[in-house]
Amino acid sequence: MNDDNELFQEKLAMDILSGSMYSLNFSKNITATIFDPNLRSQQIGDFYDQWVRECGFNEDENHHLPYNLGTIVGYLYCGVLLAKEKWFDLLPEDTIDKANPDWGFSSAICTSPKNQTPTVKYAFRRIRNALGHGNIIMKAPNTFKKNRNDKNDFEKLITLIFHDENQKDPTDTFDIEISLFGLAKAIRRFQSTAYINVTGVSI
Repeated sequence: MNDDNELFQEKLAMDILSGSMYSLNFSKNITATIFDPNLRSQQIGDFYDQWVRECGFNEDENHHLPYNLGTIVGYLYCGVLLAKEKWFDLLPEDTIDKANPDWGFSSAICTSPKNQTPTVKYAFRRIRNALGHGNIIMKAPNTFKKNRNDKNDFEKLITLIFHDENQKDPTDTFDIEISLFGLAKAIRRFQSTAYINVTGVSI
């Protein structure tokens, strides 16, 4: 990775960290508002404008969006990295190219020299390893305009690249490029599978 790419990734990491902090602050403040009888009837737009002013944001800053890369990456880490090891045994052995589209891997691009037909279970484990070692690159558009015809447009335009290398065998590498939209689908399916197993209750 050249210096420009490293700087971009570093700035992106800072945006993710900052965004997560502001999103948590937003969530804390709106929760307090919900339970305050004097503020409960406040219009959401008014609450948001007041919160933006109190944070002291400039107009060109993007941290003021409660739904941002910080919350999204936090979701990825919780959905994959913090999952219990035994939950991964519940994942299907279907290859990612033939798995049910609900698993989100349909358009993923994968390179796995030692396992050229990776399964959903295998891909999840390698993605988990990559996350654990911080080997993730995020491609995000420099500018983004909301597509009113597609509420998932933001997630579709963000691409995640994971790289995992077996510490015992450097030739055993795994690389996958997947849209945020696809990976979010995979995590939701994973969560529902584990939830049913843990609680016995369908969702």
